[in-house]
Amino acid sequence: MNTENRIRSIDVGSFPLDADLEQYLRGALEVEYHGGSVGTEDAGYFISKHNSTFESKAAALSPDGAVTSYAQCRGMIDQFLLPVVRHVTGLTHQQTSIYSSFGDITKEDAQAVAVAIASGNEPLSVDDIGFAEILALQTGAKSLSKRLGVKRISYKACITGPLELSLNLQRLAGFSRKYDEKLVEYFTEVVKAFVSNSIVTSNYLVPEVITMDEPAFGLEGFGDFFTDTSSDPNSEHLISCWNEIYKNVPSECYRGIHLHASPSENCFNADWNLLEAHVGVYVKRQWLDDYDKFIRAAIVRTEGPTIDQNDDAKEAWQDILSGNYKKYLQTKSEMERHLQENINRYGIERVPFAGPECGFGPWDWKHGLSMATETLVRMSQVIEENYFG
Repeated sequence: MNTENRIRSIDVGSFPLDADLEQYLRGALEVEYHGGSVGTEDAGYFISKHNSTFESKAAALSPDGAVTSYAQCRGMIDQFLLPVVRHVTGLTHQQTSIYSSFGDITKEDAQAVAVAIASGNEPLSVDDIGFAEILALQTGAKSLSKRLGVKRISYKACITGPLELSLNLQRLAGFSRKYDEKLVEYFTEVVKAFVSNSIVTSNYLVPEVITMDEPAFGLEGFGDFFTDTSSDPNSEHLISCWNEIYKNVPSECYRGIHLHASPSENCFNADWNLLEAHVGVYVKRQWLDDYDKFIRAAIVRTEGPTIDQNDDAKEAWQDILSGNYKKYLQTKSEMERHLQENINRYGIERVPFAGPECGFGPWDWKHGLSMATETLVRMSQVIEENYFG
């Protein structure tokens, strides 16, 4: 339990990127393909831009006590599927570097992957893949920790879950989205390899939270969050696959699950111990106690600027895009209210972290980066002023 009775800031990975996206993605592929040892211009560009984005997030969160997620500035689906496409199709990283924006995996390649999986194609091994973002952090950890004023950087890794990957492969291939045990099992092995190869501890870098993103769970007819799913075979199968992945997470790390709705009690049988859900989504306090689980309090909404329903939306956006955006940021008082709701509901001993409900990646409009950074600063201040230390 959270015996220190303090709450630490934490964020969700996605964030607006101040960089040339095409070169950034080419560099990420270079770093992945060569295990971080490549010294090309594109790889260096990716490492520099990723680490500067991570640093700005960490500084906004107050790095001495916060846990900062690597900067997930690529699509969470492409990030995990592109290595599978390369593995199945035999394309080199140079050929697949034409995928220069989110969602550019072709229908033909997605179908080829689906057919290969159905035919028994072996999943990627630990030696075949790597987390470009974490490799970038390893490369710059010493200088980053010095600039941030910490001995070691506490980081969070977001990993895309096997259900989300299987459903999106079906979508990209033009197939009907359904629960497919073979696809889920295949992507379980892929995600396990990512975790085994990439979650590292060094003199300047320590993982504290590893969170699996499964936003489709409960929203696609699998494991309805508002009914008893103990007899649902799809739910039982998926939980067993999650547990296979969690076995590869270091024991000293929190094992997170990121959902967009509240889980039923059956989901608490999975081996996660930190629930991330959205603002206003709650679970029974008794379940946390019975299963010894914790909550990341969601205290910041991330759907966009705070525009009052009585305001003219067009004028508000003109203000935002002209740089007059501060009055459209979420207020500290609202963040504090959401945080207090979690404390009152669960007790501070069950709330080790607080953060935004989801990522800020969609905030890619003009001044969106500044708005996201300022929101993290406000959030960190709320936590430090009330519940840290």
